[in-house]
Amino acid sequence: MKNLSFKDALALLDICPMAMLLIGQDNNIHGCNQAFTALTGESAATLDNDTQQPLLAPLLGEATIINWVTPDGDERWLAVETVAVGDADVIARFYLDVTEKLQLKKERDALAVELSEQALHDERLTGLLSRYGILVTMAPLVARSRRYSSPLSIIAMSVDNEEERDTVLRKLSFLLKDQTRWADLVGCNGARNFILVLQETARDSALQLVEKLSARLATMSETAAEPILASYGIAQCEKNDDATSLLERAESALDEARTSESRISIAT
Repeated sequence: MKNLSFKDALALLDICPMAMLLIGQDNNIHGCNQAFTALTGESAATLDNDTQQPLLAPLLGEATIINWVTPDGDERWLAVETVAVGDADVIARFYLDVTEKLQLKKERDALAVELSEQALHDERLTGLLSRYGILVTMAPLVARSRRYSSPLSIIAMSVDNEEERDTVLRKLSFLLKDQTRWADLVGCNGARNFILVLQETARDSALQLVEKLSARLATMSETAAEPILASYGIAQCEKNDDATSLLERAESALDEARTSESRISIAT
């Protein structure tokens, strides 16, 4: 493309579909194009040379994505690109309205979170149920426990080992599957805490399993970079429990266990 005169360049910029503002090295406004007029509701004739005026000041920051409130009060998100115009001492600032794109991304991310929360299995730890999966699968077990007065207990378990956390969690997922029966449920919630649902198991038997797991963790700690310490919250199904309340009681007990010297708390 042959070199354009400054006048021709300005003519092309004026019909550019992206909003554009021309600012000189003297920090004065040299003009804007039609798209900028449509965006701001102003025109080159009404814009003065003061770049600090309330309408323009928010548009002149250094960020590449800016949040801007239109004269009508609408909140918009604008992507900003700054380029020099030819040999003239003029800078063109282009503004692309990405509000809809960011809103769609936000909605997509929210849907992704919702889908992950409703997934039955934990994607990070193969073979384990998600918290939602635990609740769905546990609901008939709680109903059966209440109807026939059969024991049902939950252990909520968290591990303190930041240096090798992912490795430790994978090893523990296999350990928990190995130490539980086929009828028991093993899952993991969003906070990376394990959940064990133990059928036909009373509180005291659940405590025995906790002691057994603690011993196994002590053995694992011998070859780990740092000690593997775990906290446990235990809850037994009561007559007024449903799946949600039972799990929440176990998780509340786990919160108490983290500050307990024994690192074990039993929900009352």
